[in-house]
Amino acid sequence: MAVTRFGQIVIGPPGAGKTTYVGSMAELSRGLGRKVAIVNLDPANENVDYNADVDVAELVQLQEVMDDMKLGPNGGLIYCMEFLNENFSWLESRLTSMAKGTYILIDCPGQVELFTTNTALRDIV
Repeated sequence: MAVTRFGQIVIGPPGAGKTTYVGSMAELSRGLGRKVAIVNLDPANENVDYNADVDVAELVQLQEVMDDMKLGPNGGLIYCMEFLNENFSWLESRLTSMAKGTYILIDCPGQVELFTTNTALRDIV
């Protein structure tokens, strides 16, 4: 049986404050006694102010992709999102194991290519 989950998918351009917002919202919500889980879908997000409950970097790392595939940052991010999309069961298993009633904050990468020329991120969320 499908379980309805509630949360926020946080998107915006690079440097807009997505990660800061997610960390602050989680801190506020936990301070109010709510169950919150952070999902980091940005494999380039290295210096975060929060501990992600689910981190895409456990599945695929941008620097490794760039080195192995000889891609730049944007091409590497597209590859990472396509890899996550192809391995969606990895993400799904982590989301479904969360306690019922957990509010989910999803921190997305900000590169415009992921929203304009590629469908992997859209398909994931």
